[in-house]
Amino acid sequence: MQPFGGQGLSGTGPKAGGPNYLHSFVTEKTFTDNVMATGGNIDLLNKIINNDK
Repeated sequence: MQPFGGQGLSGTGPKAGGPNYLHSFVTEKTFTDNVMATGGNIDLLNKIINNDK
């Protein structure tokens, strides 16, 4: 039996509450998705975003 943070390194991830734990919640991140590359309809997406009828 390994102690917390032992063989599987279970104590080194974000759930362990290490020194960078809070930083992950207060850091702004931007995510983008190329809808055309996934076969999306950009006109329909724009209508949904702009709440057009």
